[in-house]
Amino acid sequence: LLGSVLGLAACQVTPSEQGMNHDRHRHEMQRQPLTPEQRAEWQAKREQREEQREQMREEHRLQRAQIEKACQGKRIGERVNVQWNNHVIEGTCDVRFTPEKSQFKR
Repeated sequence: LLGSVLGLAACQVTPSEQGMNHDRHRHEMQRQPLTPEQRAEWQAKREQREEQREQMREEHRLQRAQIEKACQGKRIGERVNVQWNNHVIEGTCDVRFTPEKSQFKR
């Protein structure tokens, strides 16, 4: 029994060696640096996504302005229609506009 315990202990890897192997493996998995062409392509895609986000933000700003204009001078609880992207959205004026959810079901 004692011989098997010593034999087992002799073939085990010490924790520091395991850590070194793990670090080496993690280093191998790191991404290679981008080439100038890849970097330019990545930057162009990033700028395109940013332009799309900015366009969406502007559309949302316009939509909110249109909703505010539709509810201007109306009483709270009064129903209004807002046209957006070839759709007429029906809702009520409140402290904020609340669209009818039934129109968004597919």
